Amino acid sequence: MRHIMISSTVHGVDIMCRHCGNAESATTPYLNRFRLEGTGKDSVVLRCLSCQTSVSAPMSQLSALFYHHAC
Repeated sequence: MRHIMISSTVHGVDIMCRHCGNAESATTPYLNRFRLEGTGKDSVVLRCLSCQTSVSAPMSQLSALFYHHAC
């Protein structure tokens, strides 16, 4: 089971931490409740700022808006 769920929407992404319940609907590349940590060209680590839970995800799950913030 993934602790952080990423769902693509029409205008951005919905991100939800199943561990602490933290959630955000991001329509811009600036996240308030989560942090993007770049690990490579095709992957990213998404960390919840509330409980510090993290998950590695492929860049294809995020929109192109997030690419330059993760690298």
